[in-house]
Amino acid sequence: MYFVDTAHNSLIKYGEELCGDHVELVNVPDGKIMVLSDGLGSGVKANILATMTSKIAATMLREGSSLEETIDTIVHTLPVCSERHLAYSTFTIIKAYHTGRVYVAEFDNPSIFLLRDGKDVPIEKVKKEINGKVIYESTFELDKKSLLVAVSDGVIHAGVGHSLRFGWQWKNVNDYLKDFTGEDITTTTVASSVLDYCQNLYENQAGDDTTVLAVKIREQETINLFTGPPFNPENDYKVIEDILSHDGKIVVCGGTTASIVARTLGEEMEIDLSTMTPDIPPAGKIPRIELVTEGVITINKTISLIRDYMNPEVNRKKAALNLRQNNAAAMLARLLIERCDKLNLWVGQAINPVHQEAGYPMGFNFKMNQIKELAGLIEKLGKEVNLMYI
Repeated sequence: MYFVDTAHNSLIKYGEELCGDHVELVNVPDGKIMVLSDGLGSGVKANILATMTSKIAATMLREGSSLEETIDTIVHTLPVCSERHLAYSTFTIIKAYHTGRVYVAEFDNPSIFLLRDGKDVPIEKVKKEINGKVIYESTFELDKKSLLVAVSDGVIHAGVGHSLRFGWQWKNVNDYLKDFTGEDITTTTVASSVLDYCQNLYENQAGDDTTVLAVKIREQETINLFTGPPFNPENDYKVIEDILSHDGKIVVCGGTTASIVARTLGEEMEIDLSTMTPDIPPAGKIPRIELVTEGVITINKTISLIRDYMNPEVNRKKAALNLRQNNAAAMLARLLIERCDKLNLWVGQAINPVHQEAGYPMGFNFKMNQIKELAGLIEKLGKEVNLMYI
């Protein structure tokens, strides 16, 4: 059984405020469903078409509807453009199973890319007509050395009117991807690298909405994030011993929490002053613990970094650069984005008296809302999240 590792991101067409592409991810018991849709035109109308298409497809397939039923619903649900009298949105539907088996249905998006060990993998496709739309279906197997990539046509058109006469073209993109099939290369790296290349070809003025969805399979990596002491202080050691017994990496957020963990382990906590910045407290070090950070301030900044990473309206290069900084928030954000497939969030409900002082902006309710937002963001990245209050 493997974890289905995915990453996606987009460039918005120059001059538009909304992206006309949309990716929807849905976890199901036997794997993950992904839908990349490209709406007709650009801007608000395209965004509506793409969002509705991807959400309808992902939801119906998750509930067990057939491809025929799903496409019929999409065709009869999309609003019709008043100018072109069309309700049109391309899509690529991918269902990847934990066994490594993959099913793909493609309609009018560029053909998917499938590579293994730096070489092309032939895909046998079956042509099917549903409601007047020609769909290409395929089924194949992924292993840990495989890379599957789906893109909108903004990728293969990159450079048109700028640096390339005919765009980047499918074969060129395919050749570029051959260097990204190594097991140690993350899907985040793949998606970011392709979009950076497109941005350069477009000379920072994307001529079309441009989206990349990368898929790999690998062994599941679990993060156990523990923040805040338990409500009942008598349970401190029992709870911590329970968390430490779980599979996966341990992350501790919060000074008091870290002190309890260090005492439980019989270890001393060290402070890494090299990670301190004017607005983010430094990271700490405790043996057996992957990462130790301060609590609400660091988590708040981590949320901001992840939100920027996921938002195509934000300057992508700046967001990527911020993630690579040597501070506790960037370290936590990178871990959650790149090395976390399953997140167990252990949230202590003890109330810190300091946080209750008048005028303190980050009290208990703020902390609880922080955790809920963090959990929601990680779920949107296609990862499993378990939230436990202690």
